[in-house]
Amino acid sequence: MAAYVYLSHPLGLSDPRPPAIPAPELVPLYTIDKDGAGVHILRLASHTGTHVDAPCHVVAGGVPIGAFAPEELIFTRPVVIDVHAEDDEVVQPARLVPHEQALRQGDLVLLRFGRGVVRRADPERFSLHSPGLGVEAARWLRQACPGLRALGMDIPSLSCIAHLEQTMSAHNELLGGAGCRFLVIEDMNLDHDLTGLREVRVSPWLVTGMDSAPCSIVGVL
Repeated sequence: MAAYVYLSHPLGLSDPRPPAIPAPELVPLYTIDKDGAGVHILRLASHTGTHVDAPCHVVAGGVPIGAFAPEELIFTRPVVIDVHAEDDEVVQPARLVPHEQALRQGDLVLLRFGRGVVRRADPERFSLHSPGLGVEAARWLRQACPGLRALGMDIPSLSCIAHLEQTMSAHNELLGGAGCRFLVIEDMNLDHDLTGLREVRVSPWLVTGMDSAPCSIVGVL
């Protein structure tokens, strides 16, 4: 029998996030006591919590998240790679090359940095000092793994926040190019035993005109 796990975090108002992303707000509009039914207003940035970056995030005229077909959000060849990286480290291709054979098999690669424990114990460290991919590593990944359709990570951003000016364009390496339909998933929950992971299903918020979106993700074991 299959088992199912959430590979996304539930959205929390005080969850850690990159410094440029404001805290979400949840306020009651109607209440059961006063109005007979409860309705809330949720205000948040599109890159809050577990979210998926579409090409439109960094490429003018790029594909927005709402233009991805359902089958493009289901991955049947997920590969999990454990990567040891220090705080503030800009990950270079040398960290990935030893895993090339496995990486080339996947339509989705999950880079597990083991930052879940940091997210829980030290949210500020998670937000400000997590590692991230350098431009060269992102470029190597796309060139070495032509069958790859998405990259997911348990860090708040693909880019290294401490070296954002140097690493932000790693997004362009993965999401750039005419008609690119690649996806980058950030702030995932990869703390599970993912042995036998055989499918990953990504369910983004489908909001017309939005570049990227918060999402729920289910892994099938």
